[in-house]
Amino acid sequence: MKKIIIIIVSILTANAFGQTENSQAISEQDTIIKVVHIIKFKGAKPAYYLNGFLVNQSVLNFLDPNKIENIKVEKGEIEIGNTKYLGKIIIETKNNYQPNLISLDELRKKYTNVEKNSAIFQIDNEIVDGNYETYLIDKNYILKITINTLEKPNLSIIKVLSKSAENIKKSNEIIIRGDNIH
Repeated sequence: MKKIIIIIVSILTANAFGQTENSQAISEQDTIIKVVHIIKFKGAKPAYYLNGFLVNQSVLNFLDPNKIENIKVEKGEIEIGNTKYLGKIIIETKNNYQPNLISLDELRKKYTNVEKNSAIFQIDNEIVDGNYETYLIDKNYILKITINTLEKPNLSIIKVLSKSAENIKKSNEIIIRGDNIH
């Protein structure tokens, strides 16, 4: 009886831990290149106010969330200078914080020698698709500016990193490459 139980357990164990067919083999479908087109919404958007001043929506991407005191949403269509908006988003920062807003075009002029028509901005690994003269960011929230210049075509990519928790953590990492450490 013991022999029969040992044989049954052995067979079940071998069956459970034995080799199986690889279900992750590459299929023909995996070799097809997938192309994704991103189409941005072009309809009416809300008006954004920061501490009482009308600002571009872009300021939200570069505003320290820890410095926001209050956000208020007002519904209803409004018109400001021939532009229709679907409501208001009013953002108030904490009393001890004053955003230092700068447009990407002003940032380019002040911190780089890159010509206007040969610059592309990338903020936190996302290419900016907007008007660089009206796209505002908070200078207080900039961690790093890196400029990559391509010779052909004459083009510079201005990479701006924000002081997000993830970016600060990555900037403090020490990466050791190679095996010869002196």
